[in-house]
Amino acid sequence: MTLKVVSLGLYFGDQAYLRSSWNILDGFLVFVSLIDIVVSVASAGGAKILGVLRVLRLLRTLRPLRVISRAPGLKLVVETLISSLKPIGNIVLICCAFFIIFGILGVQLFKGKFFYCLGVDVRNVTNRSDCEAANYKWVHHKYNFDNLGQALMSLFVLASKDGWVNIMYNGLDAVAVDKQPITNHNPWMLLYFISFLLIVSFFVLNMFVGVVVENFHKCRQHQEAEEARRREEKRLRRLEKKRRSKKKPKCSVGS
Repeated sequence: MTLKVVSLGLYFGDQAYLRSSWNILDGFLVFVSLIDIVVSVASAGGAKILGVLRVLRLLRTLRPLRVISRAPGLKLVVETLISSLKPIGNIVLICCAFFIIFGILGVQLFKGKFFYCLGVDVRNVTNRSDCEAANYKWVHHKYNFDNLGQALMSLFVLASKDGWVNIMYNGLDAVAVDKQPITNHNPWMLLYFISFLLIVSFFVLNMFVGVVVENFHKCRQHQEAEEARRREEKRLRRLEKKRRSKKKPKCSVGS
């Protein structure tokens, strides 16, 4: 780090040390290591108060990141992820908007309808009153649409494809508030769940992949252009060196 700062300069200049984010990372790791050494020496001397700062040793786990700056492939991947943060943030906002829209629609369609009677024989139970008269329990499903928070949680499970079939069937079986569900009571509710899966789970989530791939190609083109520029500069320096060596006058030796 000292050699780089002396040769390139600390801040002023286009090639200064702090002008590169990779150099900033290296400098941060160097300072963390120095602080760790000072804390270790102070703790060994009896200053137990400074022993609390040993938690900074956890930051030494960032040292493998220094390899990234020396590996073009890893450097390209990291730059792609960093450059993708802004467009990914826009996609996250779009995804949240769709979640809220479908959440509000789900509350309008299924609020209070995801309850069912839990008992031994519920074949003759049609509503909540019959369930309570038979000393059974009137309970609701774990994932429901009684409020916007529960609706968003249910939609998140739908988007993750984990147990989404059960939630969909519960929606198809829903009859009305305080009514016992009936199997496949309203098959048209299938449109709600299928449209959510198509729009959010497939279309919006695949936009994340598209953004990352697009930024990867941009970063790779930028890296290739930078490498080509550096090769051209090296070639010109070699040619300039050869030209100067040819123009150098030869000294004649007198007899």
